Amino acid sequence: MESPAASVEVRKNVTARLYEALIAGQVVGTLAYEQVGGRIALTHSYVDPEQRNHGIASSLARFALEDLRDSQSRAGVYCGFVADYVQEHPEYEDFVEISRSAFLATRTALDTNRGR
Repeated sequence: MESPAASVEVRKNVTARLYEALIAGQVVGTLAYEQVGGRIALTHSYVDPEQRNHGIASSLARFALEDLRDSQSRAGVYCGFVADYVQEHPEYEDFVEISRSAFLATRTALDTNRGR
């Protein structure tokens, strides 16, 4: 059986300011962004609870970071998952600024980090 990450499609929804992960046409995860001054702020990621731990958030982070690098945009990261992803993938560090002091404690973040 194919894993969810293998069948995930990621797209940029400019109107909603979201990167969206889809499986079989259904949105199962999002990564929100905002334009702040001359850079893009990646603010919050979410993956449906039943789809977590299958690489979907990593697919969102990778797609968003590649999109930003391709557009030569500077990025501010305010999402804990994306910050951790960048630390594990230093090839993105040259155009990303991580702002851990600005992280918001959300229910999703608390659920994700439980057990760490």
